[in-house]
Amino acid sequence: MNNRESLNLYNPLFYLLFIMILGLVLVSCSVEPPQFNNEHKDNNSSSSQKLEFAPGLAWLNVSRPLLFDDLLGKVVILDFWTYGCINCVHVLADLKRLEKKYGDQLLVIGVHTPKFDNEKNLETLRNIVVRYGIDHPVVNDIDSTLARVYGMRAWPTRVVINPAGEVLGKVTGEGKYDLFDQTISKLLTDHKAILDSSTLPLQLERQRFDASLLAAPGKITTSKDFVVISDTLHNRIILTDHQGFIRKIIGGKTAGYKDGHCSMARFNMPQGVAITENSIYVADTGNHLIRNIDIDECHVKTIAGNGTLDRKKEGKFDALSVGLASPWALATQGDRLYIAMAGSHQIWLYNKMTEKIGPYAGSGREGIDDGPLKNSTFSQPSGLSISGDWLYIADAEDSAIRRIQLIDKKVETVVGTGLFDFGDRDGKLHQAKLQHVLGIAAHSENRLLIADTYNHKVKTIDLNQGTINTVVGDGQPGNSRYTDTLFQLNEPGGLAFLGDKLLVTDTNNHRIISYDLTTNISTIWPISETKQPANNSDKKDPD
Repeated sequence: MNNRESLNLYNPLFYLLFIMILGLVLVSCSVEPPQFNNEHKDNNSSSSQKLEFAPGLAWLNVSRPLLFDDLLGKVVILDFWTYGCINCVHVLADLKRLEKKYGDQLLVIGVHTPKFDNEKNLETLRNIVVRYGIDHPVVNDIDSTLARVYGMRAWPTRVVINPAGEVLGKVTGEGKYDLFDQTISKLLTDHKAILDSSTLPLQLERQRFDASLLAAPGKITTSKDFVVISDTLHNRIILTDHQGFIRKIIGGKTAGYKDGHCSMARFNMPQGVAITENSIYVADTGNHLIRNIDIDECHVKTIAGNGTLDRKKEGKFDALSVGLASPWALATQGDRLYIAMAGSHQIWLYNKMTEKIGPYAGSGREGIDDGPLKNSTFSQPSGLSISGDWLYIADAEDSAIRRIQLIDKKVETVVGTGLFDFGDRDGKLHQAKLQHVLGIAAHSENRLLIADTYNHKVKTIDLNQGTINTVVGDGQPGNSRYTDTLFQLNEPGGLAFLGDKLLVTDTNNHRIISYDLTTNISTIWPISETKQPANNSDKKDPD
């Protein structure tokens, strides 16, 4: 039986079939991590489950750590995720729909099982929980304790537990909303006598979030007149002049999808921005859309995407007819708009004249293969920059810098070797290591600046010398300034040149940093609604 709609949910074989289906789902964010091996077996006995929430695990969004007894009487989904994984982010949308539908009868617990060393930082995870709008309990499983208990081997993985505390099964990868929906409904019916709809001791991290003008700014770009910032957590775009004076705010703090005048338009976690003389292009990541802002008219319209999450592997499509997959970064050249399609591990191309869109490079399989465009592979590309005939790519999940020769149409790797090869090592490119790099800006034919995001650094690459060196950051997340050349960052995400300065979105510090390329001095770049910019000035939101 392979027709999901024909399943009889009241047939006792349903649960067996459910477990079989969960075990067969193979779409995942990353290949099996090396720390998990066959000696780690699932242990589903109720007595062993009580050991899972042992003291010492760090919890977010709750006033106290949860106990095993808190799970009883509810359908429980343990969501094993890591915050740098785009597939894990996609799963959050389905979980939010289920939480809204079933209320307190469903308990989702985010089990954050880090891949990268940087993802183990609790304070950084606190920012991420707010950024992604997560309102359920999250436990930071930094030593993979829970992952071993449940046999978690890939991101994302979801484990279903019934109201009696018994493990039903697990699924890896995205999707399967309907299957989870039907299963939860059946479990609630079967366990009606023991259901417990009492509320949990929630204490949401967003209630502790300090309000600021910027909130987790993601990307930045410049033109001869303007600086454009994606104010990601505030779901809006900010347009300033070169002195940081705010000229326009497009969108509002409430996430949504709406075209129209700047004051009425809405975005959802926008990231990449690209600017031409009269237009701003926006990667509206949370909505899986590409938007265009007419600067003079201050009007927003959708130019690509139909609002659904999709992973078309090949072909050309009418831009508004096809679903996209978390567009994350943009770069424009003439009539071409290149798109880092993080969710499908590809580079896409939108033609402004024909209004057609489709994959340009990458097979859609996750990897770090070079060669012809269609045979190459990427791993969550998240930053783009064009210099001459080269398109440079920050390839996040394999901690690599890639590039495409736009004439010969071939992909090359500048630095990086694989999905689980990461670290913080400067020097010769063939020996260097990065960690989840998100931003890139080509300064010249032979010089690149990159945001080595999870190392909390900005680095420069000399292609002539074949070297890479740190120019900003000490490798620790923070906001301190020790000297002019030792300035702490916290997950920088976007880069753009403004004259002889490099502007950096210091994402988790909710600010913009200016690095002077001639003096090597870093400062906070002030943004203000007054003509004399001042740090941390507030501006009223259109909402």
